[in-house]
Amino acid sequence: MTLRKIAVLASCLMLLAPVASPALAHEAHVHGVGKLDVAVDGNTLSLHLDSPLVNLIGFEHAATSAADRQAASNMAKTLRDAGKVFVTTAAAGCTVTSVQLVSAAIDPALLGEPAATGKSATHADHDGHADLDADFIFHCNAPDRLQNINVKLFDAFKGFVSIDVQLVTAKRQAAAKLSTTSSNLVFP
Repeated sequence: MTLRKIAVLASCLMLLAPVASPALAHEAHVHGVGKLDVAVDGNTLSLHLDSPLVNLIGFEHAATSAADRQAASNMAKTLRDAGKVFVTTAAAGCTVTSVQLVSAAIDPALLGEPAATGKSATHADHDGHADLDADFIFHCNAPDRLQNINVKLFDAFKGFVSIDVQLVTAKRQAAAKLSTTSSNLVFP
């Protein structure tokens, strides 16, 4: 993700702070609950997912066994196919341009990321409540036609109960709560 995109997303999300409830803004790591920040800036649709690892792979410890490593790799493969996880309005013509996955408990290579440089991380150094931070960037040919995003995380990962969403566009700010029975994010 470029510095410009990070700055745009951060600026958009800061605009949303007044509509986010204080409880949501300071909510602790909760199993079953994910957070999704959505921003549209020009032709760029940016999504940032913050979720306990348990929602995605059923555990939060370092992936050291063969089964755990396979679960982490499968999760990454699913998330990297972001166009199937976040299904946008077809008329908007959105295509995935980048995906970045980060977790303190999972080796970057298992997530399809380059190895960390600098300080050597053991991936076991976390507080037992490891999260996944994921950034998804889409380019939309007609962003004004973006009416909804069908969030397929509930279908792909059975650990999700709900996802708290914050949405920022050039015209609006909104908050929503998605669930297994209501997973379509409608743009206001």
